[in-house]
Parts: sequence; C-alpha cells; structure tokens
Amino acid sequence: MDSSLFIGEDTIFFYYTIKMLDYSHMTVTILSAVALLFVFIIVLGIWGVYSFVSLKHSMYDSTSKTKAIDIFLYAGIAISLVASVTNVLNVLFEAINRKFIDVLNYSYFMDTTASDVRFAIASLLVMFPVYALLSWYVGKEIVKFPYKGDLLVRKIMIYITLFISLFTLAGTLVSVIYTFLGGELSPRFWYKALAVILVAISLFGYYFYSLKRDYAKKSFVPLIIALTASLFVVGSVTWSISVIGTPKEMRAKRFDSTRLSDLSRLQQEIVNRFQMTDKLPTEVIELNNAFQGYTVPFDPITKVAYEYTVIQQPVIKLNYTTNKKEMTGQGIFELCATFETVREFNERGVEIGEVKGGGMTDSLYSVQNYYYEGDRSPFWNHGAERTCFKRIITPDMYYGR
Repeated sequence: MDSSLFIGEDTIFFYYTIKMLDYSHMTVTILSAVALLFVFIIVLGIWGVYSFVSLKHSMYDSTSKTKAIDIFLYAGIAISLVASVTNVLNVLFEAINRKFIDVLNYSYFMDTTASDVRFAIASLLVMFPVYALLSWYVGKEIVKFPYKGDLLVRKIMIYITLFISLFTLAGTLVSVIYTFLGGELSPRFWYKALAVILVAISLFGYYFYSLKRDYAKKSFVPLIIALTASLFVVGSVTWSISVIGTPKEMRAKRFDSTRLSDLSRLQQEIVNRFQMTDKLPTEVIELNNAFQGYTVPFDPITKVAYEYTVIQQPVIKLNYTTNKKEMTGQGIFELCATFETVREFNERGVEIGEVKGGGMTDSLYSVQNYYYEGDRSPFWNHGAERTCFKRIITPDMYYGR
C-alpha cells in the first residue's frame, strides 16, 4: 500500500490546502481582485477630476454637469458586473469539473462540501440583481434626461468595465487552454472555453449596443437582453446546484461528515486506551476522561451514542529475553453509525459509479486511517444506512513496555 496514505494530520492539512488550488479559479480570483482595486482607484480619480470640472460647468449649465450620484452609479455597475462575470464562470467551471470527472485531477484531498462554488453562487445571486437594477435605473435616467447618455463619466466607466471584464475573461481562457495542454479531459476544456467565449461575446455585444443606442426611440432589445442574461444566470446556478447537491443534501453530507469525524476521534481514543492498558475498552463509555477533557460524542441528530463492539482483544505477552511486552495477536473492533447519504470513493478518490474502482480488503481498514474534512479516501465509505467500520490493531502499532 502507498505509504503516503499514512501521514500526519498536519501534513494532511498542508497537502489538502495545496491540492485545493485550481489554476482556473485562482486566475479568475486574482484578476478580479486586481480589477476591483483598479476600479476603485479609477473611481477616486474620476471623483477628483469631476469635482474640479463641475465648478466650471456650473457657471454655464447647471443641468449638464456630472453629479456625485452618477459616478457612484457607474462605479457600482462596474464592480457588480466584474463580480457577476467572475462568479458565473466560477459556478460553471466547478459544475463542469464535478460533472465531467477527470481522474488525473482527483485526489483524496477535495472540498466535498463545495464551499467554493457555494460562495460563488451566493455572490452571484446578490451581485447580478444589483448590476441589473443599477443598469435599469441608469437607462431610465438617460431616457428621461438624454444629456446623461453623453456624460464623459459614463463612457469612461463603460470602457474601463469592458477592459477589465474582457481582460479577466482572456486570462481565464488562457488558464483553460493551459490546463487543456497539460492533459485535462477534453469535454471539460470545450465546455469551459465555450462558457468564456459566450460570456465575452454577450458582454461586448451588449455594451457596443448600449453606446450606439438611440435612447429617444423605444426598444425592446434591453428587455430581451436582460431576460436572456437572467435566464443564463439562473440556468447556471440551477445546473450547478443539481451537480453539487441541494442545500438539503449539503446539510445531510455535513451531518455525515460530523459523524465520521466523531468516529475517527473515537478510534484514536480507543487506540490510546489500548496503548495505556494493553487491552481494548469493553464499552465506549470508558473513554470519558474528565482530566483530559474528552467526552464520548453522540450522533448529532438522534443524540444516541455510537455503537462500539470488540471483536477480538489483542494478545500481549512478555518477552523474557528483552524483558518487554510484545503483541502477538491482533486487536479488532468495530465502530457503527447510521448515515443519511451515500459515500463511495475508490482508491483514486473518484466516486464509484462514475469511474470504476477497485475492491476493498481488511488491510485497508487500519486504525492509522484518520478522517478529516475533505477526505475522499475509500476507508470511510458508507451507505445511507447503518454502517460499521472494522478496525485492526496490528503488532507493529504496539509501543511495548
């Protein structure tokens, strides 16, 4: 068996953090952060320039000068648009990654609760309506006051927003092509590339139309564009949720993750007690220790203690040559819990059923296998039912005294 499976928890946490980095997501995040900072600096610059220019304008035409609200409206549109573009791509990319499994990019260290895509969905559901509402309000103001369509701040912010958005999309596309050249699964590449191209074309097309539009003429084009964009966003979010799981399913998975964490801690406490007493505790209640501050956990829903059964007590004998105790027979016990979801991963960390996995043997069920958040190893597979985990203490795990 691969010795890398038996590493310390600190190393696991570090390796898990490194493996969580995805080039496409990282590129989008960095570009978006730089873009938002750039927008903020530009807004401050425009504010300073127009504060000075408006003094001169006020002497000639008080109705045509740029007001502070105009600056902040277009700044809000810019920021909400960049955030919307970034998050819709994150939502689509993560859904594509989970829909089209690539064994080359899978490992035991993955975010099983999809916290990254959940954050992207939450941000998108807030920022896109803000963008749509501000855009609608600005369009309404231009129809009412035609001179606002020629405001310099409007044109500047539109061009800046287009530059940042298209720059972000270009960087994302570069990242997609980069991962494809590194051997990423072809369907994942084509779907990601298609998503980036569609968003880029739609964005450029809309703002090109917006700059050339005659607001004096009534048109249903903005309404059609708004409905199409809304359907695209809603469709992306709906499809993503169908892939990663509904909030109810996510809650059930988190409860099952808590159960596995409890069983893993129980397993460690049982092994610690064995190392101190040379035998397995007969009942799980024996593990309660007020001095060490440990209390046996209960199921988070039923509040019932987890099942614990001793299958075989270890055999300890004294070696008269070395005058030390030695373990000559394995210790075997079981920990059981009732789960709400199905957890099935093969040795590569891929869900069984999507990619065929290998068989399991008792040797894999060692007490050295700890569970941690994001673990995708096969050692803790379970069904949506009562499941027992057999754990084996071998002689090489005994310290000896």
